[in-house]
Amino acid sequence: MPELADVRRRLAAVDAALAEAGRVQRAAEHREAIEQLRERFEQRFEALARAQDAAASLRRISSQAELLRQAPRALTDGTGFRRAIVSTIQESTLVPLAARFDSRADADADTDAAEQTLAQLREQPIRLEHHMVESDVMRRRRATLVTGVELNPRVDRRMATVLGWSAYVAAPLLSGGSVIAMMHADRGPAAPLDALDRDVLWEFTTVLAQMNETAELRRALRQEREALRRFIDQATALSASLADAPITFSAYASGDRERSVVALPEPVESGDALRDDRLVFSGLLTARELDVLRLLAEGGTNHTIADALVLSDTTVKFHVNGILRKLHVANRAEAVARYLSMLGLPSPQ
Repeated sequence: MPELADVRRRLAAVDAALAEAGRVQRAAEHREAIEQLRERFEQRFEALARAQDAAASLRRISSQAELLRQAPRALTDGTGFRRAIVSTIQESTLVPLAARFDSRADADADTDAAEQTLAQLREQPIRLEHHMVESDVMRRRRATLVTGVELNPRVDRRMATVLGWSAYVAAPLLSGGSVIAMMHADRGPAAPLDALDRDVLWEFTTVLAQMNETAELRRALRQEREALRRFIDQATALSASLADAPITFSAYASGDRERSVVALPEPVESGDALRDDRLVFSGLLTARELDVLRLLAEGGTNHTIADALVLSDTTVKFHVNGILRKLHVANRAEAVARYLSMLGLPSPQ
């Protein structure tokens, strides 16, 4: 980067000027300070990169609930934190959802400790009072480093006692500008924390929030696509229904003018008439509806009828509803009985 190169040139010039002035000790101290600054910068860069990678490891999860449940494990596996808890926000209350403890010693003991901690916190969920650290985290929408837990009046005493905190970091998880959950983390009961730990947790929850919003957008697009598909299927079925509808014209006189009107033919009575369902249902059902009704009478389901007629299940449902309405029956069984009756055939027992 041009800015970084310019800074390096300026630092080298200062170092050279000190050496030229005979201030060797001062020049050495200057170089040491620069090296320490470089190491801190690289440490910060690497820590934030690990936090990003840890959150990105959950990118294949599309469920928000599952994403939250897996977040503590991803955080402890990918960063320097040893304990992490995620809690949902329900009616101004922190409700613990999942926890992960990783002492790097006994995995079974860590799992038991995490479960016991969750059980204890769930017995009496933490109420988000106005003065609490967590309430401030929600208002500010930023991560916070909390030190001196033992003497801090803004820390929930019960949570501090259960976890044995001396210091911890907390960060909100946002969705569309609203806080949907909160994460707490530390490096162990007595391990110190600093501002970098706060920034690491904030980086992790920020990437997690972005992934959650992307997943929600994908879910919304899938729902819109499915709704559009259903609309197209219904429109296609309606179009086919109108195209197949039989129309006859009759003429009658009205004054000096003669007008043509549409008339639907009456269904042919069964009995001595030929049992051709096309004649019986002419003017009552469309050709496609009659195809569906025949298969219904043979015991077909919507799926088998759709396969037989090369239609979608939604289109078949549309036709079945049309059949029930036109035959003035309440269900498929009554429609089949009406079909057989109009053909003069016995209904199945």
